[in-house]
Amino acid sequence: MITLDTYGKIKELCDERGINIAALAQGTGIRSSVFTELKKGRTKQLSAPTLEKLAAFFEVPVSVFFGDDEAGPETLQNELFRKRKLLFDLSAKATEEELDRIIKIVDALVDGN
Repeated sequence: MITLDTYGKIKELCDERGINIAALAQGTGIRSSVFTELKKGRTKQLSAPTLEKLAAFFEVPVSVFFGDDEAGPETLQNELFRKRKLLFDLSAKATEEELDRIIKIVDALVDGN
């Protein structure tokens, strides 16, 4: 269950990045009232889509909001999937020439050349 500790973690992540809750709400599309209700303890749980939006915004694994500082294999796998999806999503905007350059760069990085 997600509790008031989750609000503390959200606030900590905001503070680290120099943003306030209003900016977080705007950046994620999550209503600011969700954060207010969480802070006041009237909301006991955040939905999975809300947690995923927060994790994506802060570029952290969802497990961060569960107070689990140890990243297990599932968390690491999810993070790897998120990074691969991000690379794929970004490539959708690239031209064919840019994709060819990206492939060469990634190939050189993976092969260590």
